[in-house]
Amino acid sequence: MGLRTFNERINQLEAILQEAHREPNSEVPPVVQFDGIWLSLQTQHEGFKEDCRKRKRHQKQGKRMVVLVALGLWADESDKWRILDWEIADKEDQAAWERLVQRLWERGVKLETGLQAIVRDGTEGLEQALDYIYGSALIQQRCIFHKLRNVSDKCSSLDHEGKKLLMDQAAAVYQATSASEARARLVAFGERWRATQSQAVATFEREFERTIRYYALEGMVREVVCTTSLLERTNRELRRKFRRVGCFSSPQGAEVAVYIQVTRLNAQWSKTSWWEASHSLALDLLNSNP
Repeated sequence: MGLRTFNERINQLEAILQEAHREPNSEVPPVVQFDGIWLSLQTQHEGFKEDCRKRKRHQKQGKRMVVLVALGLWADESDKWRILDWEIADKEDQAAWERLVQRLWERGVKLETGLQAIVRDGTEGLEQALDYIYGSALIQQRCIFHKLRNVSDKCSSLDHEGKKLLMDQAAAVYQATSASEARARLVAFGERWRATQSQAVATFEREFERTIRYYALEGMVREVVCTTSLLERTNRELRRKFRRVGCFSSPQGAEVAVYIQVTRLNAQWSKTSWWEASHSLALDLLNSNP
């Protein structure tokens, strides 16, 4: 392939990726989950160094980058989900999250079009970005899996049986049928464990209200909207695929890899064969203008 043809293909890929980030969402999910996945990027420099066989190789430098992912959930009779968009960034700060959230808003993911809530971990930058784009009207549900994991980390002094008992009682708080019942169960949990496990109780009580906002949602399956576990499983699948690559030589290469894997997963979840999805990708490439 000549240099001109190669550059044309690069331009075509960039055009396809830009379109993927701009295409309006024809069906807005009631719930969106946000999370990040870290990858390795390796860049090549002009300088050279000798390898173990005395061969000259370009010097390379590795760094970490994060792929911020937005997963849409429809917890109705179809129980479907789809990756809506992603953003590759150097870190999970407000500016990076804001680019992703702003793009989703511009593509139609709004309260007036059907969005009810988002589910997230405790990342401060994401919270700031959501507050800036959506304001206080949007329900932000903190992931209860992360909350319970933090509680578990604070009771390391207990033996296996004691820790299991504490965590079973903590998990039971979120099995309440209403927000008021959950608060009452939290009070009972504190009375039972505060004397011996004060740090675990304090961690559980901290920002507890943000972990029970899913009770205010209507028509949504509780297990779907109160945790980011589905998105974390998605990220593990992405990480498994990317681990085979080892690292990426450029942000553009990482972007293409993410796009292909997102297309594959969305096709899998929508019961579309990978042959159909890959054929569509090939047609997009052929029909795009450099």
